[in-house]
Amino acid sequence: MIVKLKGNIEQFDQNFLDLDVNGTVYRILMSNRNIERLGPIGSQIIIFIYEIIKEDSRIFAGFLNNEERETFGELLTVQGVGSKMALNIMSNLENEIIINSILNEDAKIFNSISGVGSKLALRIINELKEKFKKKLLKKEITISKDNNSTFKDLVSCLVNLGFSQKICETTASYVISENQEKKLEELIPIAIKSLSNPSS
Repeated sequence: MIVKLKGNIEQFDQNFLDLDVNGTVYRILMSNRNIERLGPIGSQIIIFIYEIIKEDSRIFAGFLNNEERETFGELLTVQGVGSKMALNIMSNLENEIIINSILNEDAKIFNSISGVGSKLALRIINELKEKFKKKLLKKEITISKDNNSTFKDLVSCLVNLGFSQKICETTASYVISENQEKKLEELIPIAIKSLSNPSS
């Protein structure tokens, strides 16, 4: 199974990338959100791959980091969510927003995406909420003592802005775990953006 490819960009469109790896060109499906972040044709890039093998096809879905790849894999476990729907969701929402929306049971975020109805939105939340809680708990355990102090300060800042304690703690844990090298003053705007503009 292929999990990561390193090569040169041969061409791309709004939903796929052709990657030249030592003379072999792979067509990789990607969210248009990530396509927009690619460098120019000919530039070298590392793509994290989720491989889908069917009886009559072999599909590569690509992501810019392993966290996105994991989220895509979890979305595929939900009944009614295929590769196209999962990429559609990830084209419309940042990975952090997807996870936070599931943890906070915010179905409206998913309802705003074309093709995702109320029943599917609730199914995504109900089937993935506990899985993401367990992943978040593991990340919280790895937060260092220095980051623990940062966590408390970040939560306090967000609560003072009027957000609920539970949502602030969830957001702070995720933001810190994904940006462990950043200082508090850098984390605050990231967290505020996540809370204030969930559909941006």
